[in-house]
This record gives sequence, structure tokens and C-alpha cells, in this order.
Amino acid sequence: MKALVTVALIAVSSLALANGGGGGGGGGGNPTMQATLLVNTSVMNTSDGMNSASEQNLASNAGNFTSTNTLDQTVRATNSYILNESKRGGLATQNIASNAGTAGLYTTTSQIALIENSAVINKASWGAQATQNISSNTNCITCLNSSSSHGHGHGHGHGQGD
Repeated sequence: MKALVTVALIAVSSLALANGGGGGGGGGGNPTMQATLLVNTSVMNTSDGMNSASEQNLASNAGNFTSTNTLDQTVRATNSYILNESKRGGLATQNIASNAGTAGLYTTTSQIALIENSAVINKASWGAQATQNISSNTNCITCLNSSSSHGHGHGHGHGQGD
């Protein structure tokens, strides 16, 4: 029964994304569900160099989207390794069951990150910057469009000299 529920959850998530929900912008559409299921998995995203950017979104909306378009955002990670990293002047932005963008601050969805026996790392080194949101909303998508992300969003941090 548990396997059947998991398969159904993945199928619903795939269907929602196929119907243009989730990260889409503009017009209405039917509200969707976004789900990411990770078991014994590594998810890695890196950038290296000045003006480089790595953006990682798991069950998230980013950029220009309709704030009422997503009803449920869920990430379930077990025995997994999730890494988003930027080196030497780049920018790392990681969103897990969260929204980043202007509409993100006004979204009233269910946002759940169930993470056990896992590592979730958003890392910046050598003058790079890192922003991470887990089950939280921010307008920090603008950080990708500017050289300084000071004062934007939640879970914001800077790393130096790794």
C-alpha cells in the first residue's frame, strides 16, 4: 500500500507539471501540487566563477508565477544528499518546498519539507553568496539579477574561504 501511495504521489506531481502548473507565470489555470520524493539519492547543483549562478528548486516556484496556482508543495527526502554550491564570486540559490519571486511572499500554500537522515547543503566560498529557503517564501529571486543580495529573503547566508 505504501508503494502504491508513493507511485500515485509521483504521478500526480508529474501530471501537475505537465498541465503547466507550478512554476508557470501569467494566467490562472487550475491549482496544482508539486512533490519531490528522494530516497538514497544525491541532488547536486554547482557553479564556479564570477557572475556564475546555480539555482536549485525542489517542489518550488521561482521567478514570475501566479501565487494562487500551487496548493501543495512537498519534499520528502530520506537518506539523501542535496547540495547547491557556488565558488569564486558566484551565487547559489536553493529552494525546497518554497517560493522565490515577487508572488512568493503572498502565497498561502501548504509547504512541507520532510527530511530525515539526509544532508541539505547550500554552500558559498571564495567571495560567493548563498541563499537557501526551506518551506519558506522569499522575493530573493532578485538576488540572481544583482551583484549584491544583502537584505533579501530568509535563510540568507554568506560563506568565505572554504
